Amino acid sequence: MKQQKSTDMTILPQLDKACGIDIHKDKIVCFIANKDGSGQELKEFGTFTCELQKAKAWLKANEVEHCLMESTGIYWMSLYSILTDCGISVIVANPTHIKQIPKRKTDRKDARWLCMLLMHGLVRPSFMPTSEQRVLRDYCRSRLFYSRQQNKIQNRLWKILESNNIKLRSVISSICTKTAMSIIRLLSLGITDKEQLANCSLGRARNKRDNMLLALEGTLAEHHQTQLQMLLQDFDHIQQQIKTLNTLIDENIAKHYSVAFECLDTITGIAQRSAEIILSEAGSDMSRFPTADHFTAWCGLAPGNNESAGRQGSTSIKKGNSYLKTAVVSAAWAAVRVKNSYWHALFERMRKRMKSQKAIIAIARRMLKVVYNTIQTLTHYKEKGVAYYHDMQEKAAAFRQAGKLWPSTQQ
Repeated sequence: MKQQKSTDMTILPQLDKACGIDIHKDKIVCFIANKDGSGQELKEFGTFTCELQKAKAWLKANEVEHCLMESTGIYWMSLYSILTDCGISVIVANPTHIKQIPKRKTDRKDARWLCMLLMHGLVRPSFMPTSEQRVLRDYCRSRLFYSRQQNKIQNRLWKILESNNIKLRSVISSICTKTAMSIIRLLSLGITDKEQLANCSLGRARNKRDNMLLALEGTLAEHHQTQLQMLLQDFDHIQQQIKTLNTLIDENIAKHYSVAFECLDTITGIAQRSAEIILSEAGSDMSRFPTADHFTAWCGLAPGNNESAGRQGSTSIKKGNSYLKTAVVSAAWAAVRVKNSYWHALFERMRKRMKSQKAIIAIARRMLKVVYNTIQTLTHYKEKGVAYYHDMQEKAAAFRQAGKLWPSTQQ
């Protein structure tokens, strides 16, 4: 009888020495070991800056050059900065990818587990932005926070007016227009004369004067005027903060990303705000992503794999960078609204066989591939229009009739 060969596989260590770091709010647990299992040592530190400096000195004294930690909240950021500044290579990994065995989890076992994974090269490192990109990212995310706060304040202003039957939204499309804000400022000062308020109308609102007079007849009390004043103070403050952030973002873009920003601005649907968010989240170095498909997967716009026992399960998109995903999807909606464009023709064809929400995700994925190629080559995008799209469709149909496979192409 022929003896079967052993199918056991041994994964050899990839590093001579490694350290696993389990991070928490008030303590960190470090475990170091050599590749032959010798030199094992476990030590705990606090999370104050002086304690983090002690952890760095301990790692340097033990000649540790490679560390692994989980991206636990925001607690890892300070230690990562301290260790990388002194030349230690630090890998920050997604906790989902390096989970410990259930019911066998302690802080010390977690540190040992992380050390073993790093030693054997079984960790996929997370995307880490450069120092310049981190500054731009913080500015863009802060601006997004203030923009959301601004929207909340506008909704509260509308609620106060509507509760007193001042129905501006029935006449004006949005409460954030100059006409609406001018009227609200006068109302906050106690001015309720309808003629004086209606004189604030600008643009097309002037043609609705009769309806405006009816809409401004309400029951605004004194305490509501005080609330309007407080909300307007918050609104003005947030507007000033956004203006300051816009100036800082423009300076950062001009200093570090001027060429890439100019190239991104040529893509249909991508305006200034979208280009700034793309550069803040992905940067201008596309070499960190092997291919455009890897880039779309990192963003969270690529379909997932879910196959078991020969059956294909749900392949909905995976989780990814939510800030970048939102910006690209918004840009895709803008692109498909441009008449006689490639993206408009592609979207109209897709929506015939799937829902619009699903079609726009497919458009956003293709657009992100164009973003990848544009940043990588630093070339201007050229819109080829509907004629190019129909030409490609005719060529693909000819290939299918001839029994050949049509290679997938991007615009």
